[in-house]
Amino acid sequence: MANPNEQLAAWQKAALESTLTYAQASIASAEQLLKLNLDAARNSLEQAGKNTRELLSISDPQELLQLRSKIAQANMQQTASYAQNIYEIVSQTQALLTKLNEEQFSRLNQEAAAGAGQLSKGTPGAEAASATVKSTLAATNAMMDNLNRATKQFAELSEASIKAATAGMFNTGGKK
Repeated sequence: MANPNEQLAAWQKAALESTLTYAQASIASAEQLLKLNLDAARNSLEQAGKNTRELLSISDPQELLQLRSKIAQANMQQTASYAQNIYEIVSQTQALLTKLNEEQFSRLNQEAAAGAGQLSKGTPGAEAASATVKSTLAATNAMMDNLNRATKQFAELSEASIKAATAGMFNTGGKK
């Protein structure tokens, strides 16, 4: 049986590594979102200046209506692209965090199962406690599997909805 202090130190080290990995993933995602927002603000400012110059140069009401329609469609396309980019960043981050969570849960599950096996050796009544721990682990595994499956289904449904909405925006914008 391993020294309890060594086990505690190993668990603390693993917890620290997991925490750092989660933090790094979150910071990377925040950096991507910040860059996306800065780029969107820069592009929006440039586009607004260009649109204003074009609007000020028009004297024909018909041209004004056409330009307004063109500007509206361009804005819809930029908005759809922006929403798609945000969705991709959030989806990638969610997938990475889910993967990290699954790995950590698997590791903890293995350690708990090993601890339950050690518990049942040589202690009166420990077999019942070990069986209880193993049963709890099995139930927790089943629950986590169901939760992961539901999360993946939700992500797939969200992705399909975003794609359909984006396609609808482009189709509606193109018909005007």
